Amino acid sequence: MKKYKKQKSSQNTRQDNFCINAAALQDHLSRQLFKLPKINQKQLSLAQKLGLVPSPPKPLNQEEWAQIEEQSLKREDIQNCVCPICLEKFRMQQHVILSCSHIYHKTCLESFERVSQTKQCPICRRQDYEKKQFIAANKQYKIQSIIKIQALFRQFRCRKQFYEKMIKMQYRPENSLLKRKLLFYKLSRISTRMSKTIQQQGNQVQKEIYQLGENMQIKQEQMENNLNKIYQMKHNNEQMAKLQPIVKVDWISIKKIALERREVDCTICLQSMVNAKVFLLSCSHMFHANCLNSFERYSMSQINNCPICRQTYQKSHFQLQQ
Repeated sequence: MKKYKKQKSSQNTRQDNFCINAAALQDHLSRQLFKLPKINQKQLSLAQKLGLVPSPPKPLNQEEWAQIEEQSLKREDIQNCVCPICLEKFRMQQHVILSCSHIYHKTCLESFERVSQTKQCPICRRQDYEKKQFIAANKQYKIQSIIKIQALFRQFRCRKQFYEKMIKMQYRPENSLLKRKLLFYKLSRISTRMSKTIQQQGNQVQKEIYQLGENMQIKQEQMENNLNKIYQMKHNNEQMAKLQPIVKVDWISIKKIALERREVDCTICLQSMVNAKVFLLSCSHMFHANCLNSFERYSMSQINNCPICRQTYQKSHFQLQQ
């Protein structure tokens, strides 16, 4: 009986272990095949803990990353500065290096992982890789761009020196191509001088226009201030006229005096007053109505005085007839 119980208990433990191993393998394979999310990426699955499936490698340290970067710098893709996914140059974008020493644009790799829904290198198909930001690609691109700029500048400088020597020596080339190049250089010099002079003249004109605008603004402000002063003086004149006592005027006798004087022309505009709107003043002088109104409008005194005798006056409408 004891042996039978021991055999039965061992069979039960074997069956339990077999069921646990089967469930662990099923969970691990289902998460890989159907791409189910892991509970925690840092933790191992049950199959990996039991040793049924090899556990992922440990994260790389700084020395290993340094070796991978050295290996990637020796490859042609970093020397050509080209991303293997989009085939565009490594410029000033963000770059990523993988644990398999391949380099990509960060956005290209993220879009590749999102579309393919797998985490494997697009070149060597290595799975479960590690990635790190890579700055050496930006430095390599800067170095290459600096070399190109220096080469272009040296070419331009050598050509300029060569053409200037030819012009100083008054050399006349026989080759048609060289003649064209020399003429093109001379024309380019003339065009640069003309463009500089035009630009200087344009800057001077802009400065003068700006000064004119400022002067116009100052003059406008002065005119507004003067108009405000005139309106204030006119208002004061009106108030003073209201305060003055009203004196009765004998207009019949004043009309007789004005007609006896036989004045037909206005003394302000020197035009005829016959059959026109006329103001007769209390001092017996006559003026055009428009002339007297404008005289009163632009007068600087607080009280209106006659333009001839300088006396204060009252006015009334009058009409001269032939």
